Amino acid sequence: MREDNRKEVLLEVENLKKYFLGKRRFFSSKRTVTKAVDDISMQIEQSKIMGLVGESGCGKSTAGKTILNLIEPTGGSVKFKGKTIFDVENNIQIPFKEMSSLRKDMQLIFQDPYSSLNPRKTVQQIVEEGMKKHKMGTPAEIKERCEEMLYLCGLDKTALNRYPHEFSGGQRQRVGIARALSVNPQFVVCDEPTAALDVSIQSQILNLMLDLKDKFSLTYLFISHNLSVVRYFCDEISVMYLGKIVEIGSSQEVYKNPLNPYSKALISSVPISHPLEEKERIYLNGSIPSAANIPTGCRFRSRCKYEKEICRTIEPDLIEVEPGHFVACHLYE
Repeated sequence: MREDNRKEVLLEVENLKKYFLGKRRFFSSKRTVTKAVDDISMQIEQSKIMGLVGESGCGKSTAGKTILNLIEPTGGSVKFKGKTIFDVENNIQIPFKEMSSLRKDMQLIFQDPYSSLNPRKTVQQIVEEGMKKHKMGTPAEIKERCEEMLYLCGLDKTALNRYPHEFSGGQRQRVGIARALSVNPQFVVCDEPTAALDVSIQSQILNLMLDLKDKFSLTYLFISHNLSVVRYFCDEISVMYLGKIVEIGSSQEVYKNPLNPYSKALISSVPISHPLEEKERIYLNGSIPSAANIPTGCRFRSRCKYEKEICRTIEPDLIEVEPGHFVACHLYE
């Protein structure tokens, strides 16, 4: 997609696929195949934030978990710091012990702070679990590290002996962030970390994550459906539709000059920031098709007003229209 620079690129994803097999129907030997992630590629540079946006059900969260090797991939490859984690086509899979050791460098912040924390464990037990797993110090050093991470995340050491139910949603998410960063990772997948929080709390969590990114030189894959957040939070944006990436570019370029009709519709749905601001809202007809019954040709054609004959038979490739700005649409070929 772009020139390879291994000194800067931290994560490389090539032709990643994740399919799920459904149950057999009555009187049929065939099984449905749900293509949750279908041939996506991206590169994330060191200390950058890549935003992955799209409607609910488009495969964003599945892509993030597959990249982390938490879900077994169907196809494609992922490289982290030049090391291949898996390459399905060439039958390459990182050994279990190496992957277990690599987990501390690749962490996940979950969407729901209520279900992602074990209600039977104290905050200290939750935050120190990863450090104990990777043997990152003595019990005294690990406890000190817990206190430090909670302090950096806006909580004091009195929280160590409390349980998750004693905290608000925003405070629980701070505990989740402290847990993810306690093992000193380099790459973090943020799976809609503010979606379950009040709007007033969202900005606090986002500012916290930016501060921690600068302090620890972190690299984020930020999964969200909120384009108004992604515009200012991320360096680059990948727009995903029905398992495919349809546009990639810098956040400001994609927001100010969206090329794919789906990207245009998404951005037009962002609420205006000023009463006197005027914006034309683009309304899409119909609903997103099922990933188990993907239409032929362009996946967006059934909802696109620019549909042409070629859109019905040939799926568009992701091509570079402007420097660093890629789009998959027959309008630009």
